[in-house]
Amino acid sequence: MKRTVRKVWRSGWKKLPFALTGLVATGINYGLYLLLVDRYLPPLPATTLAYSSSVVLNFFLQRYFVFELRRSLRSAFALSMLVSLGGLLLDASIVYGLHRFPLLGTREWLIKGVATGVVFFYNYYGKRRVFEGR
Repeated sequence: MKRTVRKVWRSGWKKLPFALTGLVATGINYGLYLLLVDRYLPPLPATTLAYSSSVVLNFFLQRYFVFELRRSLRSAFALSMLVSLGGLLLDASIVYGLHRFPLLGTREWLIKGVATGVVFFYNYYGKRRVFEGR
């Protein structure tokens, strides 16, 4: 039992830098979106630009602070963008699907929280594969 607890604890600590870089990128995403939609662009272009900017920033943060790069930068970047696109599609699918449950329909924070939690693990393991090949 103690080994299992230690293994889970170590595994959680390994994900902490990933969570922190994701938090920074999410803050940039929301902040840039709010700025753009408030002053410059309609919601859809603002969302696209803000999300894209945060994904690129997150790639470089993860490259330097989270993962060890074991392939070419160009290859890692392209694969990382594919994983991020998959994360976006997964997030949208979960949000759409959970809106279909009558009990969750008005609880946006809960729906988005569930989607964010699932996508966090998808992104972690997908990006680890991209950067480190495992």
